[in-house]
Amino acid sequence: MSRQELIISIILVGVVLAGGVIFQKAQAPGYLDKPYFKEKILFDTYVFIKAYGKNRQKVENGVSKAFEEMEKLDRSMNYFDDASELSKINRTADKKKMKVSKALLDIISLSKMYEKKTGGAFNIAIGPVMDLWSFGEKENVPTSKELESRLSLVDMEGLKTEPENSTLWFEKKGMKLDLGGVAKGYAVDKAVKVLKSSGISQALISAGSSTTVIDSKPGQRGWKIGIKHPRKKGDTILGTLLLKNKNISTSGDYQQFFKRDHKRYHHILDPKTGQPAQGIISATIITSRHAAEADILSTAIFVMGYQLGIKFLDQHKDLEGIIVTSDGKIHLSSGLKRNLSGFPKNI
Repeated sequence: MSRQELIISIILVGVVLAGGVIFQKAQAPGYLDKPYFKEKILFDTYVFIKAYGKNRQKVENGVSKAFEEMEKLDRSMNYFDDASELSKINRTADKKKMKVSKALLDIISLSKMYEKKTGGAFNIAIGPVMDLWSFGEKENVPTSKELESRLSLVDMEGLKTEPENSTLWFEKKGMKLDLGGVAKGYAVDKAVKVLKSSGISQALISAGSSTTVIDSKPGQRGWKIGIKHPRKKGDTILGTLLLKNKNISTSGDYQQFFKRDHKRYHHILDPKTGQPAQGIISATIITSRHAAEADILSTAIFVMGYQLGIKFLDQHKDLEGIIVTSDGKIHLSSGLKRNLSGFPKNI
């Protein structure tokens, strides 16, 4: 036992020494006032869970199982890990049919549906173009000719699956899948299912840009969620949302980027041009359905731009959004105005 664990255990037991007599306070049951907190680095980001519950052991076991599920998905879908299932597919699926996991088939099916729903703004076949840019590595600015040679590979129609046989293949040589715009949200959804099946009914799960809140904090109307300021460093926020049983995701040009000749190049690429999407610097989506949808649509709305993005939100009343455009203006969907605090009109 570490020194910190020893101190904590003493505090929890509450032993008081007075006049040679030991009085032992009753141990508080479960996590009713303060949540159980656990964190790890997964999907190249900071992932944590806060969970409340009466039974201490059930809460801790449930959170541990949720992390195990997310770790399994991270190992499977890591684009940069040569040993991952996704990397093996990207190396081989243009040569032969490959057996794949149910989770990967689920993500591909979901991605195909939203690729159509967003008019191609979301496209997991963006891998060959992402490789040209090498964000976080060489920080390369590809030429128009280089981009043109890869754009024909960004083709969801060329991604074929046979769910009944658990197989997939690429019709074009050189195709690659990049699940960066959906994997975190999908993993959060899986974690939510594990927590609920473990009897945890009040929790927050955050995987970087994707967060889900289950019910509300004890004694509160919801969970306060801060929206990152897209142009200020550190933990500066634009404002806060009070959410209950919601999923929220933000895509911003500040998450992965580099500057060259006073120009910012970020990782959210337009699948049609292969260039960083322009016009928006931050897009936040809130939905009650699932975290994968919020994850996907924050990327898609960013790519669409303000005009098409706000139109998309207006057409889907079950969605809410916050869009910060490159001119510094903050645009809110109508339903959010009743549920936020501290948001300015401009950054």
